[in-house]
Amino acid sequence: MATVDIPTNLRVEHLMNSIKQLSPVELDEFRQKFIEWQQQQDQSPNEDLDPNATDDEVMAYIKRNLKLPEKENRRYWQLRRKSDNETLTDDQLPEYQELVRQLTILNTKRLEGIAILVRRWEQPAEEIIAKFELRSGNDVL
Repeated sequence: MATVDIPTNLRVEHLMNSIKQLSPVELDEFRQKFIEWQQQQDQSPNEDLDPNATDDEVMAYIKRNLKLPEKENRRYWQLRRKSDNETLTDDQLPEYQELVRQLTILNTKRLEGIAILVRRWEQPAEEIIAKFELRSGNDVL
C-alpha cells in the first residue's frame, strides 16, 4: 500500500495529487472502492427533495437519481432483454421486478427535480433534459 502525504486542510487539488502518487494497481483499487462508496451514497431511497433547494442542489439530486449503480444497471438490461424475448425464468422474475421498482423510484425522483426546474426556469422539460443531459436511458422522457 502506498503512503501519501495528506495536508491538514484537504482540498480537491491535494486529493488529486495524492491519487496521482498511486501505482496503477492501487489506482484501480481506489477507483473500485470509490465507485462502491458512490453507489452507497446513491442508495438513499428516503432522501426527499427540498422544494426550496438551490438550483445546484436540485441538479445534484437529479443526477443522483439518473440511473441504478452500474452492476444493477447491467443486470436490469440482461433481465429486460430476457423479458422482451419471453425467456425470463420464474426465478429471475422477482429480481427483475425489484430492479424495475428501483428504477421507478429513481425516475420519479429525477422527474420531481426536473419539474422544479421547469417551474423555476419556465422552460420545457425536454429542453432542460437535453441541455443538462438528464436522460436516464431507461425512460421515455
